[in-house]
Amino acid sequence: MKITFCGGAGEVGASCILLNLDGKNILLDCGVRPKGGKDSLPDLGIIQRSGGVDAIIVSHAHLDHTGALPVISREYPDARIYMTHMTKGLVRVLLYDSLKIMNRGEEEIPIYAEKHVLDMLGRAVCFSPQFTFRPFNDSDIKITFYPAGHVAGAVMAYIEGREGTVLYTGDISGTDQRTVPGASLPRLRPDVLIMESTYGDKLHSNRQVEEERLVQTVKEVISRGGRILIPAFALGRAQEVILILKKAMNKGELPSFKIYVDGMVKDINRVYRMYPNYLKNDLAKKVLRGIDIFYDDNIAPVENNEMRDEILNSKEPLCIISSSGMLTGGPSPSYAEKFAGDERNFIAITGYQDEEAPGREILEMLNDIDRERELNINGKTIPLKCGIGQYGLSAHSDKGELLGIINRTTPKRVFLVHGDREIIQSFGKWLNGEIRSSIYAPVSGESFDFSIVNPRKQLHLRDKIKPLNIEESFSEDNALKLWEYLFSLHGTLRSYSVEELMEIWGGERDYLEDEVYSFRDVLNRSKYFTTDLRRMFLYRPVDKEEIKDDDGPMEVNEMLRFVESVFPEEARLYKKGARQDEKKVLLYFSFPQAAKEKYSHLIERVEKETGWEAIVNRECNLIEAESLVKSLLPEGAVLKKFSYFRDEGYFMVEIDGEVHNFEAVRNDFKETTGLDLKLKSEKRAEENEVLNIGKFENMMEQNMAFEYIENAFKNERHRIYKKSKKVHDGIPYIELSFITPEVGEKYRKKIDALQKETGWSIVIGKNPNQNEIIKVAKEICSSIGITLIKNPSIYTSEKAVKIKVAVEVEENKRRILEDRFKEETGYEVIIV
Repeated sequence: MKITFCGGAGEVGASCILLNLDGKNILLDCGVRPKGGKDSLPDLGIIQRSGGVDAIIVSHAHLDHTGALPVISREYPDARIYMTHMTKGLVRVLLYDSLKIMNRGEEEIPIYAEKHVLDMLGRAVCFSPQFTFRPFNDSDIKITFYPAGHVAGAVMAYIEGREGTVLYTGDISGTDQRTVPGASLPRLRPDVLIMESTYGDKLHSNRQVEEERLVQTVKEVISRGGRILIPAFALGRAQEVILILKKAMNKGELPSFKIYVDGMVKDINRVYRMYPNYLKNDLAKKVLRGIDIFYDDNIAPVENNEMRDEILNSKEPLCIISSSGMLTGGPSPSYAEKFAGDERNFIAITGYQDEEAPGREILEMLNDIDRERELNINGKTIPLKCGIGQYGLSAHSDKGELLGIINRTTPKRVFLVHGDREIIQSFGKWLNGEIRSSIYAPVSGESFDFSIVNPRKQLHLRDKIKPLNIEESFSEDNALKLWEYLFSLHGTLRSYSVEELMEIWGGERDYLEDEVYSFRDVLNRSKYFTTDLRRMFLYRPVDKEEIKDDDGPMEVNEMLRFVESVFPEEARLYKKGARQDEKKVLLYFSFPQAAKEKYSHLIERVEKETGWEAIVNRECNLIEAESLVKSLLPEGAVLKKFSYFRDEGYFMVEIDGEVHNFEAVRNDFKETTGLDLKLKSEKRAEENEVLNIGKFENMMEQNMAFEYIENAFKNERHRIYKKSKKVHDGIPYIELSFITPEVGEKYRKKIDALQKETGWSIVIGKNPNQNEIIKVAKEICSSIGITLIKNPSIYTSEKAVKIKVAVEVEENKRRILEDRFKEETGYEVIIV
């Protein structure tokens, strides 16, 4: 066995390890250093001198582990690249973003082109964790992935050969995060452990305490009218921060305010929604039910440069979550530059900072109070007057967890990688006093050639199941056959990966990626199988008692009685109904927005145990809402007026009497209803701000102004559907109605110019053109060959349209649909 460290040893970046085992060269990751250019690459010459590459293993999608894949795959096109399905989706986003950055650079020559990215992705072979595969036809080498925590799709690789066995951790975290559970490691017996050591010198702070510190900081900044920037790695950390703040706001721990998501984070969020089985159980179930796990009325993506400019120049309290996490690229440096000069603002660091990154400067200022507070960013040196802080939300194992991995696997040799040299040397010295294994602290460029005299015998953790060899395609109609076979062997005690189930069903062969997705979708819908509670990529047969008799859906009266028994009184289910011919149960909650969030598991149970599809009402019960407000008001305060702004998703109240802590009333109302509550005075202030109406001199005659505006938009992509004259506080103004207000905002600068040219105040209409939005969705679907089962449904409060399709949509068609629909309407499209 020979192990050569081409990069990522004694450093963080360019992870790339060449393992020669049983005469095969297996490359473990192939990443880049953050600095860019040729110096960013690992030493690929070592690989060439060693005879090339036969296979490549990818632990996870971060660029320090994947950024050089197009280069090495270009040189060795016959080498297959093995990773999880989620990782492939994420790698595509990260590498395309790298392409854009390289092509923008004027001084450096790009190290690869789009063709190389596409070719590399075409060589990728995806497997779920805990499925053992053989990468070579002429070798007995076996590889199994195990969940590594860290980020979605991340895995450890367990490689078994005649010459010995190697466990490569990649980046690992044993701590549960908001998006993914911690690493899952059975009792493996590796001869060699190659382990990351990023935080080998630290014991992490309590995760919950750190999250609470971050929430408290955000609350303080917003309450003093400041703006807070949280630069975050686009993959992993950003999603964690979004969910931390979203939950705090939903629980009333934070007031309602705007959180904007910018940079590559938006694209990563989309991939998370595409592969829900790699997320935690609660998130996966929400995605499968069509619920957006990241965005809501308070949390929104930054759509374009104009919107970003508005946010940068805004004086309103707000929060920005943006890449890059080190303030080295993406939009985050621009926000930092803008926010740095105001004492009310704040920059919160939540992750690892490279030595030369501006984020590292901020950490050094925190640790050295006498240091001059200046920040070098965007080629400028600027005074740093805003608040700064560091929050321990690490997705890497600390010293204690790393020791636990060694103690669990008891390898003969341990190689420490992926850490600053001083940290690794200190950690290695400490380990020498704790364990019996031989500890190595390699540096990039070093090789270790050794023979394992007596390779450890491997524990056979599970027997291989004889396949059924069924030729017909797996479907909901024949899933019972697979359930009966597996239940007779192991009952409900054993969980299986999709690939393992496919081999049990149809025998061993190479399955296409689309076949895997199709099989998985059947499992997700089947009443005979359920996902593992912690590892959603694994499935187990359900118990007999959990299977509804196969006589079709439950009888209607029995079903309604069952529904009555499932939901607690606080769910406020006030009415039930049924469409018998369609087998749909209608659930009427007083506050459906809150019910869908809090009781999604019970709604899912109704569907699973009755065989009826659950339809939840969209409109809240206005009488209940008004009664709730009255009950929350203090003694002496009288509700004078109560209005519901349906499209905007909030209630407005006018109150006689004093309410000293209206914020508490608002938070209690939102916790119960899922909707916001505003005072009329707030509404008036918002209207005045939004309308921005003033008296102009030399106002153009109304019809001439209409014609002038029409001509100005003649050559634009989007048209104006309606022009109206309106009056506010006695002052006339023009309202322009686009297909959606979001489209109208794209022309903000043009509209501002038209105000000056016509002498009229001009505002963008708030109401979307729902018929036109649905028409656009149908036209785009028809043009790219997507067949709809029924008309699209529009959800204006969510700024989204949901479409139900006849068959699963190919990824390239999905991207075309999403991109074109977003461009035409400013809305998201959700495929169910």
